Amino acid sequence: MLNVQLIKKTMRTLGLTGKDVGDACGVTKEAASNWLKGESMPRPSKLIDLAALLKLPVEQLLVPVEARPEPVVAYRMRNNRAPTVEAQEAGDEVARHLRQLVPLTAGHSFFTNRGIPEPSLSDACIDDAVAATRSLLKLSPDEKVTHDHLFQLFAKIGVILVPVFWGGDREGHENAMSVYLPDSRTTWVLFNLGCRVDDFSYWLAHELGHALTLHALQGDDGETFAERFAQKLLFPESVAAKALEAIRAASDRMAAASWFAGSFDVSIVAVVKAADRAAKQRGETPTGLDTGPFYGAWKRNRKSFPTAAHQLFGTDAPAPLEYIVKSEELFGTPIFRALAKFQQLEGRSPAFVAATLNVNMGDGLVLSQALAELSD
Repeated sequence: MLNVQLIKKTMRTLGLTGKDVGDACGVTKEAASNWLKGESMPRPSKLIDLAALLKLPVEQLLVPVEARPEPVVAYRMRNNRAPTVEAQEAGDEVARHLRQLVPLTAGHSFFTNRGIPEPSLSDACIDDAVAATRSLLKLSPDEKVTHDHLFQLFAKIGVILVPVFWGGDREGHENAMSVYLPDSRTTWVLFNLGCRVDDFSYWLAHELGHALTLHALQGDDGETFAERFAQKLLFPESVAAKALEAIRAASDRMAAASWFAGSFDVSIVAVVKAADRAAKQRGETPTGLDTGPFYGAWKRNRKSFPTAAHQLFGTDAPAPLEYIVKSEELFGTPIFRALAKFQQLEGRSPAFVAATLNVNMGDGLVLSQALAELSD
């Protein structure tokens, strides 16, 4: 964040105007004005130009890092593994870039970020959170929660959605990531349109759990809350008990479990785990499906499931501009308009686009061009 107070004071001392700043740094007067209002950050090269103009060390132009609350980034890698150091760094980089877009999303939602006042890992707290969520949607305790319901919920609590294409085999944050920026009290949820539809609702609900608690529950506690919240929201315990009985009574247990998975838009793994938890709580015999061969069959079969992108866009690879415009339509997100505005103010920046969305530079170049077309 720029030390705007010091910069303006130095400009007055040197008799400099906003136009002088823009000319010296090679940007428009509007871009310089946004710097001076604290609404955007100069790129490193422009920051050096600004420091030279003001005859100040670059370090003095920035508010000390310790004076700003650190972003909170929450995600898990494939198979619920803890993130690698590289993945953590990528998440922190996303947060730094999103922070610069906050002023450009002003007015997106009437609501500020809303969440649970004192979240905890107690069953009572999670059950209350699920009940309140279903009440917001006007759904009964065991009614199906759809993708559209989850998108509605994000809008209701003021979360900014960031749909991305990370691909089905990407290492890192393959499915979703939540970023909470304490200084602006904004929550951003990045979700992978390349994930399979049997997991899509789960990851959306998981990130919804983070969005409701991110300011208070972090790290492993945040992950535990999000996981249990998603499970209970999408596949309630009352349904899990029915699934347990049906699976045990069926001649084809996989087919019975698959029926429940399809009926509630969750993976067959989620059904089996929930049913086995119900058996444990009741002191009864589990489904017997939680085996190596079961998981092998699941991995083979799930390749036939379409991706979330195919379900939403009708294709796994929509054209860049179509992806941007359709995402605005489907998710009500301001992220792409904010990125387009950033490029209008700061110039084309594929690197900034790539870092914000955590995609490779090739994708950043293509999207940067599409964003320029969006602005025309």
